Amino acid sequence: MQEFGNEFADFWYSIPQDIQTAGGCWVVRAGQNIAKPSYHVGPKVIEQISIHWILQGSVRVTNGHQIVILSRGDLFCLFPGISYVYETMEASNTLPLQMAWLAMEGDQLPLMLADLGLSTAVFWTKGIVNPTVIGAIHSVLELFEKQEHDPLREQSLLFDLFWKMKISAKGSTSVAGTHWLDQVKAYLDLHFTENIRIEDAARQVGIHRSHLSVAFVKKFGCSPQHYLQKLRMEKGARLLRECDWSVTEVALSLGYPELYAFTRTFTKYYGVSPRAYKGQLG
Repeated sequence: MQEFGNEFADFWYSIPQDIQTAGGCWVVRAGQNIAKPSYHVGPKVIEQISIHWILQGSVRVTNGHQIVILSRGDLFCLFPGISYVYETMEASNTLPLQMAWLAMEGDQLPLMLADLGLSTAVFWTKGIVNPTVIGAIHSVLELFEKQEHDPLREQSLLFDLFWKMKISAKGSTSVAGTHWLDQVKAYLDLHFTENIRIEDAARQVGIHRSHLSVAFVKKFGCSPQHYLQKLRMEKGARLLRECDWSVTEVALSLGYPELYAFTRTFTKYYGVSPRAYKGQLG
């Protein structure tokens, strides 16, 4: 590392290739440091989104509205257009502050951050930087340190890092908050015509089925099973009205394994069999 006024640090700068900018996220700047006791950055505003992982020590971060004190295992994220100050916590530090960071761009990046519970309102998360995540960070930094300019390798390691952070944060409130219910609903909306079960939706978000059902009822007013049935029944009725399909074709197109299961459910839902329903339409 090179010595600077308030830190020892490495800085690397990247020119993204076309294959990277055609995607949704890429690195423009990377670095790591060991801070001196006088370490103080800002107030400053940056142009990219920058994630800082705290590998050792403690840091105080201020964005004008919020002050948060973070330590080893935590991270904070700088967002464009917002002024930040971050500095060492000399009184509480027994070890010097050590961080790694990546500054990134891309339309996909805000979505990837939201998946970790990060936004301009909540720009930090705690306890996410475990040894697996640290290994993934170092793998990305090594590419820049060795100047191995392989865009596919860089992208694969970058997405691997985000995936490992998501796995690390999976049990935290910031990640498994309210938005996972919207993911379950979106999963059902997209796949209701296939042979899916509620267990499949629960597995997608890493939530036990019983917990999913209770939370789903509280937010949407019905169980996920009833919501799935509603989607299939309304779609089935529409197909019977608008298409010249046989009842068997409708049943199989809605994800039912055979005609009897569809007929039984449809009759219970509408009070009339699908054949009779279709016959009423003339």
